[in-house]
Amino acid sequence: MPDRTAVTRRSFITGASAARHHISSAVVVAFPERRNELSRRLAQIDGVEVHTAEGSRIVVTIEGPSSGTLGETLIRIASMDGVISANMVFEHIG
Repeated sequence: MPDRTAVTRRSFITGASAARHHISSAVVVAFPERRNELSRRLAQIDGVEVHTAEGSRIVVTIEGPSSGTLGETLIRIASMDGVISANMVFEHIG
């Protein structure tokens, strides 16, 4: 019998799941010479996906079960050596 509490792509898109899922986009500003290294490190963080990196900016999405989880991840990113700032751009709750 399938696990009805698991969030699947289909249940997330159709809204059939009772579980809430949070996703946000963020822009990370880093020292340009550290951009590639930081992009690799960011991609290793659970729930973080790197979408593009150019100049001093890295665009990521962060996913998790709550706004608090997203905030904690963003603080972790902002605290990384080589990061100048990390700012949430948009949050969606599904």
